[in-house]
Amino acid sequence: MKAVRFYCIWIIGMLLAVSCIGNAEQKKVETSEGVPYVPFSNQSEGLKIIEALNKAYGDNPNVTGDFIGSIRCPYFLEGHYFDGNTLVLQVRGDTLRARKILEDVSGSKAFRIEMMSDSTFSKKQLKDLLDELNRRYKALPRGRLKTNMVGWGSTLHFIEVTFIRNTPEARAEFCRLLMDSPAIRFSGLEEPVRNNATGVSKAHGISLYPEYTVYADTASTVSFILLNGSGQHIICGEHYFITYEGKDGQWYELPINTVAVDIAYSVAPGSSRQFVARLYPKINGNASGHYRFFYDVFGESRENIRMMAEFRLTDNYEKAKRAEKTPIPKMIDGNYVEAPKEDEQTVYQVVEEMPEFPGGMSALMDFIRKNLHYDKTLVPETIGIPRVIVQFVIDEEGNIIHPVVVRGLNPALDEEALRVVKLMPKWKPGRQSGKPEKVRYAIPVTFERAAKVP
Repeated sequence: MKAVRFYCIWIIGMLLAVSCIGNAEQKKVETSEGVPYVPFSNQSEGLKIIEALNKAYGDNPNVTGDFIGSIRCPYFLEGHYFDGNTLVLQVRGDTLRARKILEDVSGSKAFRIEMMSDSTFSKKQLKDLLDELNRRYKALPRGRLKTNMVGWGSTLHFIEVTFIRNTPEARAEFCRLLMDSPAIRFSGLEEPVRNNATGVSKAHGISLYPEYTVYADTASTVSFILLNGSGQHIICGEHYFITYEGKDGQWYELPINTVAVDIAYSVAPGSSRQFVARLYPKINGNASGHYRFFYDVFGESRENIRMMAEFRLTDNYEKAKRAEKTPIPKMIDGNYVEAPKEDEQTVYQVVEEMPEFPGGMSALMDFIRKNLHYDKTLVPETIGIPRVIVQFVIDEEGNIIHPVVVRGLNPALDEEALRVVKLMPKWKPGRQSGKPEKVRYAIPVTFERAAKVP
């Protein structure tokens, strides 16, 4: 079983909302500050202004837009964003005076002023709030609230916090334990949604079994085994969903954390893969009854097969303790099914307490940035964000083992990313049920392009 080199990342933490200008015709439009401006066909004029402001006020001339909050930045300038193709500068106080200063510094009038008030929140305010939220979250002990929080980040005018279950109780707990601010908005499911999806437990020699057919209703995880007796390689990943039968006889989707780094695995003919799914009992209050686990696999033809395995939760804990493992056939369509290797069995994708770099995520990014050494001319110009994705395992002692590049840029940059990862100190190991465990992890290593010569 090996990881295939494609990777998708959802960055749990940062959300961007952009509103668009409805009329893009080349005509003068009256702004809220009473100053006419001309809509543009692209963002090039606005980007020139940002570059000029960055040179005048920024702490780092090589980081575009890194001037909000700088000690050199004027007190009245608190943010910027694009409304369609028009640059908007967030200003507090005298907008006419601010416009004159910004026009003189940038050498352009091609921007709109947004006047900030006590009821609105600027980019600078949101950044400060987000930094404080991150600090408080790090200090918060592991518990229901921390588990329930999927991600958080800033939109144009608010901080959005996403829950697995966005209930009144969850929002009240957040305000009490972390932060109570009018700048925060909440999202996520308040009630489970109906989902009568179905799948197959066996198809084309591929089978999916629960490790046990019965678990306690307090169980935090359940395990499944995928057997490949198809005679060809199959592809599977990390994403899944779970449904349960409600009292009305309808099936509902169990709210879980669907934000994940997705790695694809190739399961060879005659081999198997064990998968652990999380149930979040403290968040969902899981009831006894029937449940279904859904997992998508792909054959060599890229045909999608939705696999389904049924299991039960019970409040009879003695019965759950006495539950026997599901008998797994040794032969499927004439192919011998090997048991997962010990190392594969013990490497988790998700655990109750995920591994942590010393000092947290910001310290990790600082470590990478300070230790990278490379020729910026090697960074490709034809891709969006130039980054290398490195996957590794953090063992029970916090050591990084088996680092590999799962999405690269070019051999030189790929090797540099691996070198920096190998330099890292020990992490705080991940824990499952209070016990240190091996956890598979992945991080992006971002490279800067060489500055363009005018």
